[in-house]
Amino acid sequence: MTLFKKPWKLTDGFLFGGVIVLVGLILQLALGPVNWGLISSPVNLILLVLFLAFVVAAFLLKKRSGFFAWLGSPAAAVPSIAWTLGLTIVMGLTAQVPSKGWLGNMISFWPFVLCYIWLTVVVGLVALNHMTRLGRSWREIPAVLNHLGLFVTLVCATLGSVDKKELMMTLHEGETVSTAETEDGTSYDTGISVRLDDFTMETWPNGMPKRFASDVVVKGKSGKETSAVIEVNKPLKVDGWKMYQYGYDEEAGVEGKMSILQMVKDPWLPLVYLGIFTMIAGAFLMMIVGFRREDVK
Repeated sequence: MTLFKKPWKLTDGFLFGGVIVLVGLILQLALGPVNWGLISSPVNLILLVLFLAFVVAAFLLKKRSGFFAWLGSPAAAVPSIAWTLGLTIVMGLTAQVPSKGWLGNMISFWPFVLCYIWLTVVVGLVALNHMTRLGRSWREIPAVLNHLGLFVTLVCATLGSVDKKELMMTLHEGETVSTAETEDGTSYDTGISVRLDDFTMETWPNGMPKRFASDVVVKGKSGKETSAVIEVNKPLKVDGWKMYQYGYDEEAGVEGKMSILQMVKDPWLPLVYLGIFTMIAGAFLMMIVGFRREDVK
């Protein structure tokens, strides 16, 4: 097809972005907002494999297709950034309340999601382009780390967001609990059991809470028991769950025998951190390369 064989330019990129937004609007009208709940594990893992396969295939086809050659070039990077940034600015200027309509839920707005995917594909292809040039110059290493780190961060933060769980567990002294509730009140089995042995609170002279903490015993999936004191900014981590001191019986105050823990599980977070640290390493090496070039001059 002529569309895929002809050389693509910067202006074509902005037109392509317009087409993506138009397609997104059609999908929004036909299907409604993006339903992220449909891509929770293992669907997101399948999508990850397919997405990586597409990026690699596009890279391998760049010599045979003007479109794929353009997709990993600055002529595609500039308009993809511009369109995505423009929609991000709209999101920042609009109250993100789903009841406000399409622009009130930009994370599930098809044009925004498609532009985000486009940008991620471009970043992945640029990373591969720099990787193929590593054999010719070690100075490509910072660019590889920057783009590869950004790619990992974008992909894992998006696909992993649906697997993140934030629950509330209510405990009473002497009681063992293994279930927690979602924001809408749905009960969820955490796979671990938590017993509250003691809830303590210290107050300031005016009665305001100074410190409150939960003395708990947690049994993990292996059956091993862990004793710990959970307090504000001092969470406990067991079997992938992070347990934070969240609340207490405000009416009872220091006499209270109840504690509320926030349970957070984000299995993709280590990969997101890996991407961020990779970008930081790339930026650090880029500064070193820049300084050395100045020294040569």
